[in-house]
Amino acid sequence: MTVADILHKINFEELIGTKFEDLISIEKLPKGTSIFYERFKKFNTYFLIKGKTQHIIYTPEGGEFYRDFFEGDIPGLSFSLSNRNTPERFRPFDVDVIVKEDSIIAYLPLEKTLDLEFKGKAAVLEKIITIGVEDHFKEFNHLLLKSIYSDEEFFIKYLENHKVLNIGTSKEISEHLNINLRTLQRLLKKLIEEKVIEKTGTKIFIKDQFKLDKYKKKFEK
Repeated sequence: MTVADILHKINFEELIGTKFEDLISIEKLPKGTSIFYERFKKFNTYFLIKGKTQHIIYTPEGGEFYRDFFEGDIPGLSFSLSNRNTPERFRPFDVDVIVKEDSIIAYLPLEKTLDLEFKGKAAVLEKIITIGVEDHFKEFNHLLLKSIYSDEEFFIKYLENHKVLNIGTSKEISEHLNINLRTLQRLLKKLIEEKVIEKTGTKIFIKDQFKLDKYKKKFEK
């Protein structure tokens, strides 16, 4: 896949033929690679051409928040834009990026388009802002649901929204949903024993909607 192909795929055709093309770096990364923070800090944003990555966000209080990204995602944009004019000592969190599957990524320093002059710049900036806002909303929505509901209710709502979970091992699910691993294992065991859900390999799905509806009554106040 060429740089022009990537820009077409992510709907940034206006950047083809501009100096921005020279800033894009395509890399193949094996599973287990930790994308060096200084490199991510320099480029900020990337397009996940193939594979899966995981961001570990470290809070000032010492907590960790996990986000998984898949083929077609453009991670890091809202983080990049929010940090652009914020002194490093005032930034509220730090980020590590782990490659969870053999992946191909294209580093996209989209914030640098703010410093370039080219035809169609206004349209590009509008797209960048839209992507950043959408990504920020997804993260905020996830955090909001986590803060409102217990882990048990949050897991059930997530499963109902997605119908089937095929994320991987219990550890990977716990990271993806930001639920303590032991808490998740106990919850899965209970829901399977009560025949509410079924687990086949890495797939988890609702086995009996009637039983699930009955089970959810415990959350009603």
